[in-house]
Amino acid sequence: MWENQASLRDILDHSPFNTEEKLLTELQAIEGPTGTRIIIWNLRRTSEGNMELDFTTENDIRIICNDSGTSVPEIHSSLRAYCSILYLRPSMQINIRGQKVEDRPIYESLDYIDRSYSYKPLTLEEKIPIIFGDNKSKEHYGLMMYHKKRLIKAYHRVTTQMTSIGIIGVIECNHLTPTPNKQDFDNDDAYRKTIKSVAEKLRNYSEKISKNVSDNNSNNNSDNKIVPIEEPK
Repeated sequence: MWENQASLRDILDHSPFNTEEKLLTELQAIEGPTGTRIIIWNLRRTSEGNMELDFTTENDIRIICNDSGTSVPEIHSSLRAYCSILYLRPSMQINIRGQKVEDRPIYESLDYIDRSYSYKPLTLEEKIPIIFGDNKSKEHYGLMMYHKKRLIKAYHRVTTQMTSIGIIGVIECNHLTPTPNKQDFDNDDAYRKTIKSVAEKLRNYSEKISKNVSDNNSNNNSDNKIVPIEEPK
């Protein structure tokens, strides 16, 4: 019991809620028997006087990006966009500023989707499926690496992508160990072998898609429509 009291005291001392009643009011705002409510406060301001997070976009929280002239993926600046692809197979509902986040598996927006690739780690009995596809935005590409359905690394480029611009690969790497901040994987032998194998498969896919595009253009000179290798399931 004393541990609960100590935790409550720490919350009241270091949060915007200085009474137990105010704290309980926030918890009661959670719909259903379980859930998590995230509250952001005490934001810093930039040198220009703006808050470090931008709340001017309705139903979103955005990071103010410097205008460097380089296009960055939407998930790097928009919390809503990031949460929409955060889970490979979502099992919970996320709401931002009162509006539900629509799940948007990233492979559903790709062309030339191919699900025929897989990777077999030595530590697993089953193969890990890999989904490759061509992104409509050629500036944003790389591997989308998940661990237990949660996104760990986004748009991670491997060496072969110097000649595979625009291609995205999606793989769930439960055999790898995420770093504590859930933004990377431990750079161990298992990780390096995975990247090497996926890079080789990426090169094979790139060659196949190049041939597919060439054949499609030859057969449809009057109407160059993109024909996917395999429709999303």
